[in-house]
Amino acid sequence: MASEVELDVVTRLLSKAQQIGWVATVRMGVRKALRPWLTRRHRAHVLRQPYRVEKQDLAAALGVAPEHLPAAVERVRLALTQRLPVSPESVGTIRELYEQRAPEVRHATIESADRICKHVFDLLGSGPTDLGATIDWHRDFKSGYRWNPDQCFLDVAHGHEAGVDIKVPWELSRGHHLVLLAQAALLTGDPQYTTECLAQLSSWIEANPTGFGVNWACPMDVAIRAVNWLWALALLVESPLITVDWLGDVIASLVAHGRFLMDNLEVRDDGVTTNHYLADLVGLLYLGLCLKEVRDAEGWTVFAVRALVREMDRQVLADGAHYESSLSYHRLVTEMFLSSALLCRCHGVELPPTFHNRLEKMCAFVEGYTKPNGLAPQVGDGDNGRLHMLTGYDHTDVRDHRHLLAVGAVLFDRTDWWAASGPSWVEGLWLGGIRCAAWSREQVPAKLGSVAFPTGGFYILRKARDYVLFNCNPPGTQGVGTHKHNDLLSLEIHLGGEDILVDSGCFLYTSDPQSYDRFRSTRYHSTVRVDQAEQNRLIPGKCFCLHPDSRLHPVQWEIGGPVEQVAADHDGYERFSHPVRHRRELRADWLNRSWQITDHLFSPVTGAHPHCLEWTLTFAPHCSLQPVETGWSVITPKQQLWLDGPRLFANGRPVAVSPRLDEEQMAVHYGSATRALFLRWSWEGALPVEGVFAISSAPPRSREDSRER
Repeated sequence: MASEVELDVVTRLLSKAQQIGWVATVRMGVRKALRPWLTRRHRAHVLRQPYRVEKQDLAAALGVAPEHLPAAVERVRLALTQRLPVSPESVGTIRELYEQRAPEVRHATIESADRICKHVFDLLGSGPTDLGATIDWHRDFKSGYRWNPDQCFLDVAHGHEAGVDIKVPWELSRGHHLVLLAQAALLTGDPQYTTECLAQLSSWIEANPTGFGVNWACPMDVAIRAVNWLWALALLVESPLITVDWLGDVIASLVAHGRFLMDNLEVRDDGVTTNHYLADLVGLLYLGLCLKEVRDAEGWTVFAVRALVREMDRQVLADGAHYESSLSYHRLVTEMFLSSALLCRCHGVELPPTFHNRLEKMCAFVEGYTKPNGLAPQVGDGDNGRLHMLTGYDHTDVRDHRHLLAVGAVLFDRTDWWAASGPSWVEGLWLGGIRCAAWSREQVPAKLGSVAFPTGGFYILRKARDYVLFNCNPPGTQGVGTHKHNDLLSLEIHLGGEDILVDSGCFLYTSDPQSYDRFRSTRYHSTVRVDQAEQNRLIPGKCFCLHPDSRLHPVQWEIGGPVEQVAADHDGYERFSHPVRHRRELRADWLNRSWQITDHLFSPVTGAHPHCLEWTLTFAPHCSLQPVETGWSVITPKQQLWLDGPRLFANGRPVAVSPRLDEEQMAVHYGSATRALFLRWSWEGALPVEGVFAISSAPPRSREDSRER
């Protein structure tokens, strides 16, 4: 047993060295060895409360004597009106555009703000929950668990009790709803929204001393909170309800946020950076550019700009896909880069052309993966994460990423993206897109065709309202696989404007590790499992990590005609003593509206050895299936489709299979699951094996007719 463990450690070490290099691997080992000592030293530093900013500290940060602090705060107030891409001069036009062109969005925005004024929140699958007259910022209101507000942030535990989700207080404290309240105040002129926003900010500051409690445990959330506070302040700062003393307290807390971030940047021991580190940088950029009067601000800005440019090259692949293998996190990262780019443009900070070129590709990727119904597939992990929500808070589907197209249209002057952004076009108004309101909002012609993102591993066949995503994205984040699922060669099929085969999504993280592993397992995706093993091994006791066992090998990409085809291999099962390779071919016949999938499972070496193969197809919750002679009838609210097969051939000879329908959970979004049908079939024997099934809009001929032909 010990030898097996040692062998696994050696294998993982060699794999890590292959991904990040031996120098980085050695550096990682040194950091891990020093971690206990470094942690003790950092804790001693934190307990001296270096981040806390009292009034005299704020005066020093603003470069004035304490008696001149009110005047300095007033100067910050005046400056904040011009520090975001939207200014007070734009508010009248935005209000008019909401009233005339987006009345339904205006109504939904105010309804959501009214619920927040009543302290009713719906976060991470909680359902509408009344948090009472006084919000408890330290409580997971889904489970009732409360963290100690006096505990040093370094000692805050998570994943320590089943069902307790640390993301709930984090999400609440990100303050997205504060921007909503500010917008409602500007759209209606009603001061109740301003009053509530100011009261909640005061309540949070009083209940969360800097560096203590659950809401300082994750620097990413500290950064996102700072961004949303700055948005709320900049939108409301002209209100007579904001006093100099109150504003001074908030600015002091924001200075503390910046100092905390600089001292607690999220870089892994192996040097790999993720969306967390990027969020830290965006928080520092916002603080540096919006609070220029603070002495630390220039250092924050210079550091953040330089690092943002570096992270664009590091985290974003050449075709525009983010390297963490998740479309939800691609949305978050794209939002962070777009917001940063527009903030820099507002302040005359130049970013290199290479940065903008790749950012434009990130938006093009969003356009490419968005389905005809306006929603994104749920590939990889997803926790509903956003930087800021400038439209749609609490009333739009979290799978709708089209707000990115609206913001991308503002930055890159793309009228086509503005038109394709759906009801999310109003998001662009808050990021400097007033001029874009004159652009056409007519329906975009069905001109999007099939498109490949080979570096990210996404191949999308599309025509009119039919769409198929062929998933070939490898374990990303330099092989760490932080948000990757075992979904190689899986399919997302959307036909006639309806989902048919879907990704099972992501339900929960550390509050339910068993569910997390189940939802990212091979068996929960529309692909093939071999010998009951994962395509990429899960690492026991570790979330957000996969062993990088697989590589993808695209073998075919033919588009442009009435029949389009894509095919690829993965070698994740070649680690076996009797190796297996899986090749999947997808053939789209657009004229006949038929999509055939052929799986080849074979050994790259000679010799026969039995293997157990299991296929899974995950159907959308609205689909029902009935057996028919040649396979299955698939019935949706709007149409009837036919699944022909499955048919299996072992060594060229047909073999019988007995498919079964399982009812399993699939995640609608983080924290919310529903029941759906999973069609599965298995076979055991020697390779090679070929499996074939097809989905079509017309019933297939009977098996007897097929044999006659």
